[in-house]
Amino acid sequence: MIFNILHIDKPEIMLKEAWRILKKKGKVGIIHWNYDPLTPRGPSMNIRPTPGQCIQWAKEVGFSHPQQYDLKPYHYGIVRKE
Repeated sequence: MIFNILHIDKPEIMLKEAWRILKKKGKVGIIHWNYDPLTPRGPSMNIRPTPGQCIQWAKEVGFSHPQQYDLKPYHYGIVRKE
């Protein structure tokens, strides 16, 4: 699980490490704050990633088959398979 942290500098490094240590046929779950200024918590909007950004970063390091989920009221989730 990668939970509310991909607003760090160079999030693809963390995703690359998740890919490296993941067991064959494993999955990674990404949960992050909605990209919506009305969300009452979370990092500032200028560093908060969109679901599309998280999907793109994960694809760049080797994950495939994205499944995006709405985790109302404040989060979205993405499950990525190896």
